[in-house]
Amino acid sequence: MKLSKRIYCIADKVLPGESAADIGTDHGYVPMLLMKNNVSPKVIMSDISSGSLAKAIETFELCGLDADPADFRTGNGLDTIEAGETDDVIIAGLGGFTIIEILANDLDKSRSFHKLILQPRKHSGNLRYWLYTNGWDIISEDLAPEGKFVCEVITAVPSGQISRDPLYPEDDIRWKYPEAIVTANHDLAVKRISWKIGSISEEISNLSNSSKNHSMLIQRLISDRDYLKGLISQ
Repeated sequence: MKLSKRIYCIADKVLPGESAADIGTDHGYVPMLLMKNNVSPKVIMSDISSGSLAKAIETFELCGLDADPADFRTGNGLDTIEAGETDDVIIAGLGGFTIIEILANDLDKSRSFHKLILQPRKHSGNLRYWLYTNGWDIISEDLAPEGKFVCEVITAVPSGQISRDPLYPEDDIRWKYPEAIVTANHDLAVKRISWKIGSISEEISNLSNSSKNHSMLIQRLISDRDYLKGLISQ
């Protein structure tokens, strides 16, 4: 079974001896790796429907892995697990706003787990902003390729604070492109950030040629571009 580097990257964030719950498990590839490699003593696989969960059950059967039937659970978000039932919660392959919705639905339960391993498909900046302002510390950033995409894996732990003021506005580019992603995987970060710099430069050119006055927006974009250039020059 050939798995993507994204799957391995997510699984690697679970430390030996930690239990985990994979919310929206789909094919159950991450739990399969955790069980096959004897990383986790217990892994819960959860998905929104029995049809979706059947794919994870099939993966375990094909790999010859025994799992407690009670660890395959159907339901929405964190509804399928108890507060603190596992050390880690994995939510991967969903949009950033969907991940926020899942966590925000029961903040006390969300804070009861030792670690969140999150892989947003989009809106990662909004997710980082939400995590910070709601009292989570991001302890690591990882990048992993999957096809033509560069995927972000955000690992966060409760800070002990229920809320805190943001470091900068939610739409600030530093939430989307924090400095930590460059050290996570320099080559992938440079590739991803270089593409964004090109996109911003094109937008600046189009706005400059417009008959309307976009001077304030252009200045903002120039500032964003300079920040990104600074990141990849480190």
